Amino acid sequence: MRHPMLAAILAALSFVPSLQAQKVLGGSDPDRKASTVYVFSDSFETLAGVCISFSQATWQDSYDGMLEVSGNYTRLGKNWWTSLDTVGALEIGGTKIEAGSYYLGLAVGKDGAFSLLVFDSKLAMQAGLLPSTTALYTGEAKVPTIKAPLTFAKSSLREAVARMEIELTADKDGATGKLSIRWGKHELTAPVKFHLAATKATAAPKK
Repeated sequence: MRHPMLAAILAALSFVPSLQAQKVLGGSDPDRKASTVYVFSDSFETLAGVCISFSQATWQDSYDGMLEVSGNYTRLGKNWWTSLDTVGALEIGGTKIEAGSYYLGLAVGKDGAFSLLVFDSKLAMQAGLLPSTTALYTGEAKVPTIKAPLTFAKSSLREAVARMEIELTADKDGATGKLSIRWGKHELTAPVKFHLAATKATAAPKK
């Protein structure tokens, strides 16, 4: 029994050129690390939760010559985006970042000042941006960007950090902390302020 419609569909499909991948990269990332801060109340209510996830890039001495080069964007880490996830608002270097998921980069101004670039991850994905996208380096990317100032301490580390370290810490009060990026003999830092969520006890109306 013949099926003319099925035969027509198969014939049409046979003339559709196949899309062949030119290069495929992927798999596990053994260099992926994370730095996480949780702040809880005495009754274990979550007051703040922040995580920075990154893949450790390896330092090369030739990078010292690039520290003075200004630009719109510089990668932070390697492989996939370095990401920032926060369940509440926080401030980095006095710049407020609302609760959400973000991608991170760096920028160096003409005055040599460093800034942490914070991209809305949803908008970055909708725009098809990867951390190596040329439009980011040229400043053509239209994704809204937050800039948080960083303090650069050149050659301040006694021993060179071969693989990039990014650390987010909180002080004992839970409301303040520090962001540190160490690579080579250099360190970038910024004070952090966590906007702690109200607990049930403090949020309850007074009788």
